[in-house]
Amino acid sequence: MTAAALDLLCRLVSSALAAEEGRTIAPVPLGEVPARDLLDAVRRHRVPELLASRAGELGLPADVVRVLDAMVAGSRQRHLVHTLETVRAWRLLDAAGIEAAVFKGIPLSVLTTGRPDARGAGDVDLLVRPEAAAAAHRLLTTTGWALHEQGRIEPGMWAWRHVLRWGHTLTYLGAGADVDLHWRLDAMPGAQPDTDALLARRTTVEVGGTRVPTLAPADAFRHLAGHREGWIWLRTLVDLRRLARDPAVFGQELPVPALTSLAAARATVGLPDAVPGRVLAALDRIPDATLARARAHHELPVAIFGGAGTGREVRNGMASVRRPRDLQQLAVTLVLPPHAALPIRSATAWGGVPRAVALRTRRLVSRR
Repeated sequence: MTAAALDLLCRLVSSALAAEEGRTIAPVPLGEVPARDLLDAVRRHRVPELLASRAGELGLPADVVRVLDAMVAGSRQRHLVHTLETVRAWRLLDAAGIEAAVFKGIPLSVLTTGRPDARGAGDVDLLVRPEAAAAAHRLLTTTGWALHEQGRIEPGMWAWRHVLRWGHTLTYLGAGADVDLHWRLDAMPGAQPDTDALLARRTTVEVGGTRVPTLAPADAFRHLAGHREGWIWLRTLVDLRRLARDPAVFGQELPVPALTSLAAARATVGLPDAVPGRVLAALDRIPDATLARARAHHELPVAIFGGAGTGREVRNGMASVRRPRDLQQLAVTLVLPPHAALPIRSATAWGGVPRAVALRTRRLVSRR
């Protein structure tokens, strides 16, 4: 992706969001940026729905609008399947008496815009209490979902216990939509509120004709701002700007990772007028070098980073340390992170730990 295409996309997205907020906007000329480069940037940053909805006000040329409309039309079937799978996954847990919330995805779209199709389809993210994770796992794996091939673990194995204690999510592959099962919003305990508090504060939105519980706006905002994907897609920063329209989301002090994401949002898609002055002053203190790293992420041609998130997870973890348990978590992340246990099939730590350490060592050596 060219720097010019990213700059143009940021101007278009910022103007489209301003129009959502009721402001009058002027057309944004493409200038010297080829239409193909702009459309590649739109795909990369997952914002065709936003630009297509404001194409007339933005003054986009007809050939660009046709491609945007085709992108949106092409995702409608996937969006329908995503809706059905979101409702199905939540109903499975609810019928079994497992208290859960569905976040990101379609619920976030409804929460921020009132429309289920305002952002593209993706995975189904479920949040349950840690003690309910095993029951949720059994439900998912007996109704069409399966753990990723590198994660054939089951409750009772050492790896399951290691992942449950030190991790926060497992991914289940499905024919319609994948499910990310979370028992915490972040592996670092101090980074996000505990699950009991999140579930107690949850709200509901309508998805596919069903009232589905989701995170309260302030919790959704804090999660997205602190999430390790915050620098990868403009779509996440769009979500942050939409959530930041509610002054109530700034009721608590934000940690450094969250402020960094907000600073990246301000530098790309802009922020609404509702952001308090004290928060803006904190954003002014984010180093330019940090924003330059965010910009470098945005310019990457593809949004696939594999395991490369570990470095940022460690940086975020250090910034999120609040208690001794956080220091333990940081140490485990460095030595034997949860994902290192996923391929290990052993009932006990005596057999599991040496195998996981050996496998991790081989992988680290092979990367050199």
